[in-house]
Amino acid sequence: MKFSSRYKASQGNRELIFDDAPREARIGFYKAVLVKFVSEMNEIPKPGAIDSFEIHKEFCALVRDEREPWDYDEHSAWEGLTYHLKKCKWLEFFDFVEMFGKKLLEWDDNPFVQENEQLFGKYQSKSNALFEEDGIGWRINNRGELTRHVPKFLMENINSAEKYLTDRFESARNHYKKAKSYLFNPPLDPANSIKEMVSALESVGRTLYPKCSTLGDVIKNMKIEDNAPKLLLAAYEKIYAYSNDTPTVRHGHPNYRKIEISEAELFLLTGVAFIRYLIDTHNKTNSANAKSRAAD
Repeated sequence: MKFSSRYKASQGNRELIFDDAPREARIGFYKAVLVKFVSEMNEIPKPGAIDSFEIHKEFCALVRDEREPWDYDEHSAWEGLTYHLKKCKWLEFFDFVEMFGKKLLEWDDNPFVQENEQLFGKYQSKSNALFEEDGIGWRINNRGELTRHVPKFLMENINSAEKYLTDRFESARNHYKKAKSYLFNPPLDPANSIKEMVSALESVGRTLYPKCSTLGDVIKNMKIEDNAPKLLLAAYEKIYAYSNDTPTVRHGHPNYRKIEISEAELFLLTGVAFIRYLIDTHNKTNSANAKSRAAD
């Protein structure tokens, strides 16, 4: 599925009211990046370069558009392509970014290409550097697909939860990976991201407290143990109540409301913190109990 289709699917019926590919970024893309990988008429072909006339033809087919009347042969190919990239919808611009990247991946898979001629990595690096410089929130991954960009420090914090979810927490780790995927990989699905994050939390809770079946039961158990601040536990109790009460997250609801990405981001980040807190608190409680029994 192309980028624009994935993105529209993740947005439902909401109107697209902003442009995520401003004109200066498009110009920067074809002048500083694309030009390195295409060939024009009367030009010595670059190693592995893609013909601008042919790639424009494929782009038109992909977005179901036509060339301008003056753009009818190879002599006007580069001008026609760059004009099209400037005027097309921003979603279509990113359709081209992905399409071209996947073309380079196909070239790199050619067994006759020398290792030092691998081009996709260069395209990926140059494009992502341009997007970062222009404050565009998309990055090309190693499959040639655009994914939402998350600041490095934030992603490190998000990924830190996985080191806690080893061995006996395998089920929770699988739910957590799905929660991240729904939030950061198109088609975005914030409601399912929240649902999977709750499932991850409940899975951790059931592992630590085998007699508990829900996250709510875990929190009640922790209140009885009295080893965690009650106001902090009350805050997570409210978050859990939100997930159960919010339409489309865990249960059906007559008053449908689309979940915002920002809500899922907040839930993921607080969920990461709570996973770490649950495990650390439980370990400290067990350690203190063991010392107490040894003293007796």
